[in-house]
Amino acid sequence: MNASKPFNLEEIFARLKVNKRDEPKEVLNLPPGRFLDEGVYLCEAIHDTTSIVDEYERKRCIETLSSWGGGEPLVFFDLETTGLSGGTGTYAFLAGIGIYQEDSFIVRQLFLCSPKYEQAWLSRLLDIIPNKPAFVTYNGKNFDLPLINTRLLLSRMKPFEETKHLDLLYLVRRLWKRRIGSCSLSNVERQILNIERESDDIPGRFIPDLYMTFLKSGDATMLNGVFYHNEMDILSLCNLFYKVAFVLSGQSHDPYEVNCAGDAWYRHNLDQAKLLWAKAAQLEPPATEALWKLAMENKRRNNYHEALSLLTKLYGMGYRKIDVAVEISKIYEHKLKDAKAALSWADKAMMDFLQYRPLALAWQNRLPDLSKRLERLKRRLGAS
Repeated sequence: MNASKPFNLEEIFARLKVNKRDEPKEVLNLPPGRFLDEGVYLCEAIHDTTSIVDEYERKRCIETLSSWGGGEPLVFFDLETTGLSGGTGTYAFLAGIGIYQEDSFIVRQLFLCSPKYEQAWLSRLLDIIPNKPAFVTYNGKNFDLPLINTRLLLSRMKPFEETKHLDLLYLVRRLWKRRIGSCSLSNVERQILNIERESDDIPGRFIPDLYMTFLKSGDATMLNGVFYHNEMDILSLCNLFYKVAFVLSGQSHDPYEVNCAGDAWYRHNLDQAKLLWAKAAQLEPPATEALWKLAMENKRRNNYHEALSLLTKLYGMGYRKIDVAVEISKIYEHKLKDAKAALSWADKAMMDFLQYRPLALAWQNRLPDLSKRLERLKRRLGAS
């Protein structure tokens, strides 16, 4: 999402104009639910989760994701708003909250029938969300939570305390972006979760205009797809939570996923990262990137013979042959003080460059360094 827009008086006056002059007196055709206060409407849906995951597995997933903000009580949270760019003129009109109660997953949707009831809507929202929640969102750190806290402050209410917050967007990018490209929740649903929404779904870009039309007509029929969209977002967040935990815990058998999981762990738990890279390297087909990372990590930790073993294996697999040969040459020259072996591998790097020259464009600027390495090693061996 974009950063918050500057204070816009024209936009605010436009909304006040809708509120005072055009707003109907009656709201019609809301989905099944009940009014909590005037202008504040609640829908609830209960989903059985026993066939998906039990409480013990849920706690294991929370523990796996704790390094990224996972915690308890889990609160899956998503907003529908009057705009997608934030700013003081943007407010939320539908909040989806997913929570666990015993063996059920409950999705509560709190709807704002008119902006004039926003303070009551915010008050009820605070009542529905458990104390000190562990939020699970999708881009919620940049959009949903800052927006709600802004609206709370504007209503002279206390914003949410700083609690645990797992924003799954960041982990999705780490695990799948190179594979799927767009990391929009809709694309992740299709390509990672294998979820296809019904035709009733309303794309997010149309939702603000539909709500503005509702404010003028009072007929909520057109919002049925918006309620469905919001509920599906919450259910997808829940499914994605378990999918991400499954991959990060090393249970996937997809070499690409396991390799990327190792990358995700790298700054949090190096040992776990190495375990996952090692697993990715042993799967079929092996994740060659994982072998490279293991080799570089062993080199960094002065495990030179292990690094050489992995690099030699990579060279035999045809992975980045010039880079691999140069790394092997460096280890022999600078770490093991074996100039003869270093020269042999530098020669291989040069031969690979000459053989693959049309395809080795990335090496064009590094060729002078390789040539200097060869000359230096030849002089050293000639003088010895």
